[in-house]
Amino acid sequence: AVAAQLGYQLPADCTDPDLIQRDIAANMRRSVEACLEVGRALQVLKAATPHGEFIDRLDSLGLDRKVAVKFMTSAAKFASLGNNAALTKALGNQSKLFEMLVLDDEEIQELELTGQTGELSLDDVATMSVKELRKALREAREDKTAQARVMADKDAKINQLATELAKKPKVIVVQPVEEAKQLRQEV
Repeated sequence: AVAAQLGYQLPADCTDPDLIQRDIAANMRRSVEACLEVGRALQVLKAATPHGEFIDRLDSLGLDRKVAVKFMTSAAKFASLGNNAALTKALGNQSKLFEMLVLDDEEIQELELTGQTGELSLDDVATMSVKELRKALREAREDKTAQARVMADKDAKINQLATELAKKPKVIVVQPVEEAKQLRQEV
């Protein structure tokens, strides 16, 4: 009755929760793929539109500028993966897709190719809620920033020591002839 009231077509015309859940998961995957397709189309539209008219076209589509930027950024970042990539399947929904934008291109490629980048795996992405994914990505970003800071401090210290060493004159100790004679006699 609820399905008929909402206009939802039941999978296989039955109310089996497993079938309904699979249908939801498939629709969510298609949602991610549709977001990427919208992003690609928006990028092409922006390139094809004369200067100053793109925002007007977004307005006519009823699309907020910030949302359009997220779609376009997602499409650019995930362009090399293709529609059937394991990562896009693991994402499941557009909220996770947008959260993954903080990853570098190399991290996305590594996640797609090896199934893991740092502490984050494809299984984690698939099973985490959006909130958990956001937290994990924030922690990974903070770890990366901290490591970069430590490396920069090390480099700065090494450069400082190398500069100090370069400033010191190279001293060649030449003993005067008299001192050398005296030392020989003592020996």
